[in-house]
Amino acid sequence: MPQTWLLDSPPPGHALAASAVALLLEAPHDAAPASKMLAFLNQVAPVEYLSLVAYSPEPQQAPHLVEGHARSAHGRDVTAECFAIYRRQYWRSDQATRIAGHLQQAGTSPQPVTALHFQPGDIPLASWRNEIYDREHLADRLSFIYAPLPQQAYAINLYRDESQGRFRPAEIERLLAVAPLLRQAHQGALRLQPGRSIRSFGAPALVDKARVAINLVAPRLSPRELDVCARIACGISADGIAAELDIAPSTVLTLRKRAYAKLAEAGLRGGRLALARLA
Repeated sequence: MPQTWLLDSPPPGHALAASAVALLLEAPHDAAPASKMLAFLNQVAPVEYLSLVAYSPEPQQAPHLVEGHARSAHGRDVTAECFAIYRRQYWRSDQATRIAGHLQQAGTSPQPVTALHFQPGDIPLASWRNEIYDREHLADRLSFIYAPLPQQAYAINLYRDESQGRFRPAEIERLLAVAPLLRQAHQGALRLQPGRSIRSFGAPALVDKARVAINLVAPRLSPRELDVCARIACGISADGIAAELDIAPSTVLTLRKRAYAKLAEAGLRGGRLALARLA
């Protein structure tokens, strides 16, 4: 069975390195605050993937992936691709969705953080486990759900892969201790960037920024080719791009091939790292 905890403030006796604290202080000022959160968390316990998810005030609307990050900048970031699968149907069966709904209905904020430890064996649907956890070799998930603003609930989902194994009790204890600090850092990011809706904060803004930057140096790209290149620059896989744009993965590959040819004609290189530099 999934385990849950209600967390209000960090317990005493958990010292943090100055370098870790510095990362958390930088998070509210960063364009992608969850990337700083992931770097901070990895100084507390190993975490392979982090997804920052926003829940709609309308209970029938699916949640939205705000940011998704992998620990290694050179590894494959599967967060967008996995979330696209999750968002089609599995979010309705997730206990985190129910917790987020309760926090939104409470009417006051900020609410204490609710932590949910959710292992693959706790997944109620075999297809959910097979399509995401088994396919991407995920071993464990620890979620922090909170409502930093009225009617807005978020979850920070921490994932371990099979090479890391499941979260050990001592690691969970350390991560639970810093969950209220993560809430404060994210609330600071929302406060410093007022007027942002849950759909304009984080990853969509990064894609838009990449799109504008790439268009300046490669104006011959078609709008769809630009859409694909911007997402490649942000580290989204071909399957993830297909899910976001609602097109076939084969179409993504065709658009990528055409875009790379146009970039070459302009004396520019294709590829994720080259596009990331352009962006």
